[in-house]
Amino acid sequence: MLPSVYFGLLFLLFGTLFACGKCHSHLAAWKNLSEADKAAINIVPLCRNIGAMIALCGVLFLINGLAGGDSHHWFILSMSAWMLAAGGDVYYIEKSGRYSNR
Repeated sequence: MLPSVYFGLLFLLFGTLFACGKCHSHLAAWKNLSEADKAAINIVPLCRNIGAMIALCGVLFLINGLAGGDSHHWFILSMSAWMLAAGGDVYYIEKSGRYSNR
């Protein structure tokens, strides 16, 4: 139970920081992009999107840790739903033009 609370707080913190635009500049993938590639990405809404997904994962961990008892079935179902939503989000990011400056 306690590790779920720690993971929940950690994911919630980093998801919030990512959504505020404070973390993407520290990623190796971002540092290795050329300036032209960086300019082609609309980073503010992309960071908000990804940060919200990370924070949502944190909320699920936090609820699981604080619920106590036998909540493993709920947690497995909720994380499975989160993984499907995250996969759909990646597809949306790739196919929509919302995150591109081109």
